[in-house]
Amino acid sequence: MTAKKYNSVFFYPALLLLMLIIVLSLSLGAVRIPLWDTFRAIGEIISKKSTESDPYIVILNLRILRTMLAGIVGASLASAGAVFQGLFRNPLADPYIIGTSSGSAFGAVLAIVLGWTVSIPGFSAISAMAFLGGIIATLAVYLITGVFGSRGDTVTLLLAGTALSSLFSSLIAILVAIKDKQLHQAYFWLLGSFSGRGLGELLVLLIPALLGFIAALASSRILDLFSAGDESVIMLGLDPGKARLVIGAAMALTISASVSTAGSIGFIGLIAPHIARRFVGPVHKWLIPASAVTGAIMLIAADLTARTLVPPVELPVGAVTALIGAPYFLYKISKHGLRSL
Repeated sequence: MTAKKYNSVFFYPALLLLMLIIVLSLSLGAVRIPLWDTFRAIGEIISKKSTESDPYIVILNLRILRTMLAGIVGASLASAGAVFQGLFRNPLADPYIIGTSSGSAFGAVLAIVLGWTVSIPGFSAISAMAFLGGIIATLAVYLITGVFGSRGDTVTLLLAGTALSSLFSSLIAILVAIKDKQLHQAYFWLLGSFSGRGLGELLVLLIPALLGFIAALASSRILDLFSAGDESVIMLGLDPGKARLVIGAAMALTISASVSTAGSIGFIGLIAPHIARRFVGPVHKWLIPASAVTGAIMLIAADLTARTLVPPVELPVGAVTALIGAPYFLYKISKHGLRSL
């Protein structure tokens, strides 16, 4: 099938599905809004004729921000997952493979345990520590593996990332054990949630997400070469170690911002690229945007499920993504092995 046919088969239906899931996300929740009233209220918000006296307008303003956050985080994690799978030539690679997420989680839990609650609009102390922790963890992996000296290779980076993730996980367990009063808050944050997030978080997330997506697209040709082996990158005149450093650092910025906003949400960055690849093929200039659309759909749907599955209780979004993603992943492996991914 040609690239044009691949794209028409995927992107048009995917965008329609994305629009549908957005409308459902705005309509459904603790308070259900009829579809007609949803469209009417959206029109009033766009035309700036809305009034705060309309309860539907108030609800929609909150849900629009939450839905946008879920979509951007899902797109960021999925596009980063597509990048790492190409960068490491590993179908099991995901946005958290080099320890970025574990570092963010440790930073957030440390802030929770220490009781740091100071915040500015959009960026609490917990979010700031999560962002800083993700960046530090990524830098640590690169320093340990010698990528700054261009000596790092794929296997070394993966092993270092795995080891560092285990280290941070053990530190998190120790912190929570010492300060068990913060167990529920830390546990809920670690599983991911969009509850209580608003315009401030959205504005903070936008720039890293946009820069990360642009960097991913700009590196699509290099990622295609990495898929064929480091030798192809060297033939282009590039240093594989430095290329991994630059691309990985750009993705770490996006991942840290996403995790600091929503917590650790798994499987989106792992599963979405595989789904997109089946429709658009392995060429990264199409795979990255297709993964982003798929990730946005998946995470908005997961957030909608988390809000509506067992009302009035709101489930952690990460638990929902794992509940859906893990069985899908296990099914694909049991059916066809890694070659099916």
